Amino acid sequence: MNRKGQALVEFVLILPIFILILFSVYDIGMIIYNKNVLESTSNDVILMLTNDSNIDEIKSKYNDITIDINDDGKYYNITLNKKIDILTPGLNLVLGSPYNVEVERVIPNVKAK
Repeated sequence: MNRKGQALVEFVLILPIFILILFSVYDIGMIIYNKNVLESTSNDVILMLTNDSNIDEIKSKYNDITIDINDDGKYYNITLNKKIDILTPGLNLVLGSPYNVEVERVIPNVKAK
């Protein structure tokens, strides 16, 4: 009985599944990492807004992130978006490619008082 041939067949059957899982872990890790980056950036944007920075100045500082700041008088509604390309073949069908990572904050407008 040839054990080397059996091990080779098992390896060839398991390798695509292993690679699919590996790429899926990478893609999900990139989504979580970029969500954390957006959370940190939202704190910076809030700090700049409270220090009387111009909205256009804030948007120009972060070129790779879409920043929407809406002022309704009482509150600022801050939305940050970033698109992530999904590499895993099956995961891009489930999540959509590019995947939109979004963070939203609502803070009071201290200037309105």
